Amino acid sequence: MLNFRAMRNFVVLGGGTAGWFAALELQRLFGTQASITVIESPRINVIGVGEGGILNLPGALARYGIEEAAFIEATGAVLKLGFEYAGWNSGRDDDVFYHLFHAAPNAADGSLVDGVPVDWAMLVANGVGVQYAESALPLIRNNASQTETLGVRAALGARLPTSMHFDAHRVAAYLKSVATGRGVRLLEATVQDLDIATDSGHVTALRIEDSEQPVPVDFLIDASGFARLTLGRRFQVPMRPFGEYLLHDRAIPFYLPHPRQNPHLVTRAVAMNAGWMWQIPVQERVGCGYVYSSAHLSDDAALQEIEARVGKVEAVRTIRFEAGHFEDVWIGNVMAVGLASGFIEPLEATSIGQMLGQVLTFGELVAGSAYIVPQTSITMFNERNRVDWMGIRDFLRMHYDVPRRDTAFWRDVNALKLPDTYATLKACWQHRLPRSADLQPYRQGNFMHFEATSWISVGQGTGVIPPQAAAADLARLPRESVVKSHQFLMGVKSRFAL
Repeated sequence: MLNFRAMRNFVVLGGGTAGWFAALELQRLFGTQASITVIESPRINVIGVGEGGILNLPGALARYGIEEAAFIEATGAVLKLGFEYAGWNSGRDDDVFYHLFHAAPNAADGSLVDGVPVDWAMLVANGVGVQYAESALPLIRNNASQTETLGVRAALGARLPTSMHFDAHRVAAYLKSVATGRGVRLLEATVQDLDIATDSGHVTALRIEDSEQPVPVDFLIDASGFARLTLGRRFQVPMRPFGEYLLHDRAIPFYLPHPRQNPHLVTRAVAMNAGWMWQIPVQERVGCGYVYSSAHLSDDAALQEIEARVGKVEAVRTIRFEAGHFEDVWIGNVMAVGLASGFIEPLEATSIGQMLGQVLTFGELVAGSAYIVPQTSITMFNERNRVDWMGIRDFLRMHYDVPRRDTAFWRDVNALKLPDTYATLKACWQHRLPRSADLQPYRQGNFMHFEATSWISVGQGTGVIPPQAAAADLARLPRESVVKSHQFLMGVKSRFAL
């Protein structure tokens, strides 16, 4: 049991996006009744080469009383409408598919019939990309400005859901100003060691470099990023690696100028010889990076491939990582969030999405337990975290389940075994479209990062979901629903000259 009512000293180890969001959640939970301290090492800098959120980012800003307009002005953020994939099936620049943010079809307005998103199914059955069902696509194709996009969103409301692209360094700085303005204490120092009680195993204090005075701890949130100071270095909690399913372990970040008049409204993921390149616009520039497998490409060769495609760049540094997560992220009075708890790769902005989900679930668990949390709830928190990672792993694995075989990487990644959970679903999706019920094993009562329609978007784009699966679903529906959706298809073809 953890009695949060009796706790007074809350410490967040590490700043950055994860650390300051965690501090804001602690401040929301405990207000002025407790001391909340964020310890930032002066030796570690956040690399702001472009990051993106998913649909839980706007909710997080609202949760902490941060207005979107203020956030955008302070951080140089721009609106994001989804993801664009280029070259994933063939390597050609004209090989493009989308995963756009969208309002989920529902039975109330007739867009969902017997669990089938009817218009989406009609598009898939006829080989037309499901992005043509979305209000976001014309804005993306026309390179709409931020002002125009905001205006369309104001008119469409929930039919045009958005997230944001941003510079991680500027976001961390802004969240720091918000949190410290609300009473969160900032301590710039380097942590040398943890004091741990022999009876409980709980962290009682942090030892600080060049200081004889330890920082007292009642509850510690580790947001130390890839340093993983608590679970990794001190507690040596076992990792659950994903290397048998995914190959990436390196990334080289860099910058480019905007290639368009206005910032692109999607995260662009360009397939490369040994992985893919992200292109994330903010107001001033485009943050980019090549995510690749070191077993297939050296760091020098990766930089050469980048420059052969986009011209001379100034690489920030090479980031090394291992895809996977800690088995347990909450142990005793320590919880790890963000990169300190695990990482797979940047695809689909899952890192920030997962971190925000962790922080939200923690806050709801503590408040829902009346601030006295039983061990059974902590055990369930860890299980839910494992399930979240499993769902993300399987969703990302589907992105590499493509016909491309022109380089050693694309041959090898396709030869990897499929996770059993994903393989089982894939077998069903040869006969019908994904359904919400399919994804319950990934949910466990949590926020679902990617609903069935997201799996349809990527599954159609990669060829995992064939047209006949959608046709089989349509064949089971009432005739009037099918006729109406066929009229929708004809309208799409006419409007976009397909």
